[in-house]
Amino acid sequence: MDEGSADDVVILRWPDDQTRLADLRQRRIPRLALVSPHAPAFLSSDPLEDWVRLPASEGDVRARVRTLLARAHDERPDAPELDDGRVLRYGSWWTTLAPTEARLAGTLVDRFGGVVSRAELASAGWPEGLPSHNSLDVLLGRIRRRLDGSGLVLRTVRSRGCMLTAEPRY
Repeated sequence: MDEGSADDVVILRWPDDQTRLADLRQRRIPRLALVSPHAPAFLSSDPLEDWVRLPASEGDVRARVRTLLARAHDERPDAPELDDGRVLRYGSWWTTLAPTEARLAGTLVDRFGGVVSRAELASAGWPEGLPSHNSLDVLLGRIRRRLDGSGLVLRTVRSRGCMLTAEPRY
């Protein structure tokens, strides 16, 4: 199992893997501790951590792993980031963007949760001027498709512009 991703749960043994546990906590990797039968109680208040005492059924372990994955998904950051000018990140989700898409996304990320006018978006995407009337709409449609599964949504605000927001959490 990959120990570098919040998309996976690392299973470790307690108390044998205490050093590894500390590292996983620091890196915010979801983890499930399999507690030895006679070990002291495993105490944690971290939502990315759970435990089960051995012997445990495979079904119990799977259920706890699913719960941890759901919690990890809910621990999305407040705002997306644009890394290296071309990688849009939101929690463990990411996508690469073409240069013009990245300029548009950068403006939307900078004003996350706020309305960005079409004129501002056009200026950010094409500093020398729009190449055609529908260029902005085409690129906004591409960005919307790239956001699929991210937890982000690009909304059109009628007569005002666009807004990048987080999908509601239920």
